[in-house]
Amino acid sequence: MRRARPLLGTFVEIEAQGTADAIAAGALEQAVSAAFAAVALVHRLMSFHEPDSDLSRLNRSAATEPVAVHPWTAAVLRRARRLFHATAGLFDCAVGHDLARLGLLPAHDFGPGEAGDFSAVEFLPGNRFAFAARIALDLGGIAKGFAVDRAIAVLRAHGVREALVNAGGDLAAFGPATETVHIRHPLDPRRLMCGIEIDAQALASSGNRFDPFRSANLSGPAVIDPRTRQAVRRFAAATVRAPSCLIADALTKVVIAEGPAAADLLDHYRAGALVISAAGDVEMTENLQGAVRLAA
Repeated sequence: MRRARPLLGTFVEIEAQGTADAIAAGALEQAVSAAFAAVALVHRLMSFHEPDSDLSRLNRSAATEPVAVHPWTAAVLRRARRLFHATAGLFDCAVGHDLARLGLLPAHDFGPGEAGDFSAVEFLPGNRFAFAARIALDLGGIAKGFAVDRAIAVLRAHGVREALVNAGGDLAAFGPATETVHIRHPLDPRRLMCGIEIDAQALASSGNRFDPFRSANLSGPAVIDPRTRQAVRRFAAATVRAPSCLIADALTKVVIAEGPAAADLLDHYRAGALVISAAGDVEMTENLQGAVRLAA
């Protein structure tokens, strides 16, 4: 069974398979519907664009009063805090004002931005949060991966034996077969660059943006380097393979900012990466080399 729905600012596709003695056709449909429901909930809670999302309520009010959020939003913020500290601040969700200034996110009326990073987020009891400075969070670098992981967990809980969830290139799969994911070249998206094998793993990519419905031209990466508060230009794209899609999604932002210098951090998370420089040079970690098949 294969289904697709517009969610998370992209199309989310779910492929699921079961056997006659393990999961009936009706149960498979229910499993896929439940997985989409989990993704839709993440969208409603963590979208920067939705005015009533948990994220928008935080950005609008947390600098003046504590804001209570859904447990899933709180869980993502806790993971973001751990990643912020593990990466010495290179993974920083407090870049909403910077992305809006560069035209990469809508300029909501969250009030005047102040200098600050994720350390300004105060974690209070009862899934409540406050901001010590008027920052604006953007969870686009982690929420999509979290949504994919939730969908995978739902499918497993429903007894599905083999599945793939793809949210615009951030994806995860499980089952007996190895999946090969084809990656477009970030400098020429009309051609394939390579295929990467995943085996009950996740894969995420960040890099130059390409929307064939709007323009034949590439746009630069929508990744902010927290050290400069500017869009990353040194590297064109990064792809990370990791045990979870949340980790893969988050680490692409670090790798596209740091390149091969992020190798130790990738080892810490049992992840591998492929990075392409703005000049088109390709480098990859040793643990990914056997799984990559470069296109001719």
